[in-house]
Formats: sequence, C-alpha cells, structure tokens
Amino acid sequence: MIIRIAFATSDGKAIDRHFGAAERFDIYEINTEKQEHERVEIRSVEKAALDNQHHAERMDAVASAIEDCHAVFSEQSGGGARTVLESKNIQAIDIDRPISQVIENLLYGKIKLIDKRYTELPKERHSPNLKKLQKKHPCMSKNANVTAGRIHLPVSPTCNIQCRFCTRRFDKSLIRPGVSSLVLKPEEAIETIERAKELCPELTVVGIAGPGDTLATDAALKTFALVKEKYPELINCLSTNGFCLPSKVEEIAKIGIETITVTVNAVDPEIEAQINEFVIDENGVKHEGVEGAKLLIENQLKGIKRAAELGIVVKINSVLCPGINDEHIEEVAKVTSSLGASIMNIIPLIPQNGMADVPAPDCTLLREVRKKAEKYIEVFRHCKHCRADALGIPGKGKDLHSELYKDRKEEVAETFSHG
Repeated sequence: MIIRIAFATSDGKAIDRHFGAAERFDIYEINTEKQEHERVEIRSVEKAALDNQHHAERMDAVASAIEDCHAVFSEQSGGGARTVLESKNIQAIDIDRPISQVIENLLYGKIKLIDKRYTELPKERHSPNLKKLQKKHPCMSKNANVTAGRIHLPVSPTCNIQCRFCTRRFDKSLIRPGVSSLVLKPEEAIETIERAKELCPELTVVGIAGPGDTLATDAALKTFALVKEKYPELINCLSTNGFCLPSKVEEIAKIGIETITVTVNAVDPEIEAQINEFVIDENGVKHEGVEGAKLLIENQLKGIKRAAELGIVVKINSVLCPGINDEHIEEVAKVTSSLGASIMNIIPLIPQNGMADVPAPDCTLLREVRKKAEKYIEVFRHCKHCRADALGIPGKGKDLHSELYKDRKEEVAETFSHG
C-alpha cells in the first residue's frame, strides 16, 4: 500500500510546527509493501492561523493544499483544524519527533499510526495550485474555456524532435497546432501583449507553444522573463515536447512559470518510435527509432517529476493515434499522474505528413480512451487545436490572431526547420 503523508516542518528534518503555524509541508510517499519511501514534494503555504487565532478560510486553504494526503503529522493540531481535515478525509496526528523516525515506524510497522479508514479511498496526487489555475486558465477547465482569454506568442522557431504527424508551416488562416503567420523576437512580446489586451480584455494567460519547441532555443524563456516583469498578473504557460525539460526545469521555476504542458504520446519506446521519427540532442546528434524514443521518454518523465516537485502545475498532452497508442494512453495517464502531473488533454490525431494514412479517431474511441485515462488523472475535454499565434477566448470559437498581426509584413522563409 502506498500512503501519502504531509509533515509540518521548518527544516525538512523534524516535525516542529503546529498545523496552524506551518508554512511548509514535506510530502512523502511511503510504500509499506516494498518498504520504500520518497519525498515527492515540498509545499509552501500561508499559515492557517492569523494573529494566533483560528481563521476559517486560511485553514481550509492549507487543508486543501494537502488534500491528496492520507494523513498530516504536526506538532499540534487544534479542534478547528481537525474538523477541516476530517472533512477532507485527512487524518491529523500530533507528534514531536524527527521525520525519519516516523517514516521508519510506518515502514516496518512498529507502530500503527494511520487509521485504516483514511486509506480505504485512493487519493489523487495533484498540485495545490491546480484549482487556482483552473479558475483563469482556459485550457484547464470547462468554465474558464468560455470566459478567459489566452495568447500564444510564436517565438520558438525550431524543434529538436520530428513527430510523424507534425507539419509546421506559416499560414494566416489555417487553425491547428504548429501553424503561425510569423515568428516574433522575445523583445517584441511586450508590445504584442499590449495590443492583445486591447483586442481581448479577458486575457489571463500568456502561452508559448511553438511553432517549434519552446525549449529547443532560449527564446521562450527570455520572453517569459520579460512578460513576468511587465505583466506579473498574467499566468505563464509553456508547452514542450519535454526533451530538454530536465536541464531547463529549474530555470522555468525560477522565472515563475506557473504551468507547463508536456506532450507525451507513449511511455513505451516501441510505441513512441511509431509516432516520432527522431530526436536531436544538445550536441546536435540525431537519435532515430527506438533509441531516440527511449531518450525522449526518459527525459520527459524525469522533467515531469522534477517540475511537480517544484510546485509547477503539469498538464499532459497526448495525441490519440488509432491503432498505435489508443490502447496505451491509459498507461501514459497512470505513469505521468504518479509523477505528479495534474491534468491530461487527449487530442485526436489530424492525419497528415507521415501519418496521412492513419485515420482520425472517431468520437466513440476518443470517449473510451478518455474514460480509461480518468481512472488516474483529471481529463480536459475542450481543446480547440489552437494555433501557435492564437489570441482570444478558446471556447468562443473566434481567433483574433489576424487582427493582432494585421499590420505586420513578414518575409516568410522558403524553408522552416522544426527538427
């Protein structure tokens, strides 16, 4: 059995904080069968007690931040805290000991601390920031999809992998991923956002999703740093294939990017090799077939895990390719959720390029695959196949990119490398 525990601590070593005074919880997963344990995340919170008095809203917020845990160990928890925790099926345990000593007791059954009734129902591991983002991010909730606006800044010119279904191009009218009418320089982002806010006052999210991969060059991270300085109130959202994520994730967190989307189409290299032709590593070496697929998956999973540990909300995109990964996406959901991903978007294949002969999934297959994935992770069902230079409220069906860039005259390159 895997038990998820929150420890109220100031230094990661001792349980030395009252629940209401805690500003940090270390989250551990403890496997009692394999006798293994791992600290999976450090979560910072605003302490629940205000001027040493019980504060209902703050208490609920702290309890919600550890809602995916079966139990919380603190130096002391009052009656009000216990009531809130009980409502979320979290056992409150008061103890003043080193964390390592408590973990040892749990692993080897020296003392029975966790009541069975708190572990009967599985807990979904999630980022405490997910619910907050879902109120304003149109790609994370049904309601925000029709009320909140987003802009995709097309600043990433190249890619480091070649998906068989991907054809990136410059086009002013075609609506789908990988398409843009232009590529911006990072320094042009602020002026573009200023115009975007005039066209779309509901703008809440600045995203970068191409037209190449956001981490294949440093353009996207430079852009986000500029945006954070000028528009700190806007949510920053980065989409990537994840190949460079392990080496970039610390910088992503330092900039303050709240959420990343990682496209994971398989966690089995044999299946991934049918979807992706090759990857190009940081030395410019091309790795093809199963070898390249294995490298890609290893980096994706390592990066997802670290991003979640850093408190970044992770969304998974998976392209549903009938006859290739339709029976496998459930496993993608299971694996990525276990690493800390919070939400998944299963996108129907657009038959083109090397997969022009693969049929697009019908509604029945898409519904079945989403239902299987939902056993492990929340599934977003309202994706609009946005362009790399999109602007507007996705659920309203009107893209404002043409109006945003109508005064620009771009010299379109004859070729466009995307890996």
